[in-house]
Amino acid sequence: MRYTFFIALVLSLTFFTGCSGGAKNPYGTVHVEGTVTLDGEPIGRVNVNLIPREGANSAGGLTDANGKFTVNTGGFDGAKPGMYDVTFSKMELPGQDLSQEEFAAKFGNKQPEPVYVIPKKFEDKKSSGVEPITVDTDKKKNVFKFELTTK
Repeated sequence: MRYTFFIALVLSLTFFTGCSGGAKNPYGTVHVEGTVTLDGEPIGRVNVNLIPREGANSAGGLTDANGKFTVNTGGFDGAKPGMYDVTFSKMELPGQDLSQEEFAAKFGNKQPEPVYVIPKKFEDKKSSGVEPITVDTDKKKNVFKFELTTK
């Protein structure tokens, strides 16, 4: 009886230890982080998109109020090692802070045009002027600073 209890304990601990590690990362990603500034000031709520030069899945993240971001791929932290083009976007819809009545009075039945907080050129890897980055297997090298300008 004592041995049966011991074997059951070992098997259950093995089962729970194996299952508690979370889902295995199928993308082989490494942690990537950085900051985004616009005209020298940190900017929040910017979509940061890493577009692979070849083969890998894209990765993306959103900056916080201090312009800091991390990226993920398919819900897993980081990006697969390799070379990426980087794009940025931030749009706002006018009237989001208005009540329904105020919105209707100001815009009627028309949907307002989005306002690009970051110039639209940063949404396109060809027009952004942002140099490609290389995500390394050494996560210490995967800290990036992007200094965007409106000029």
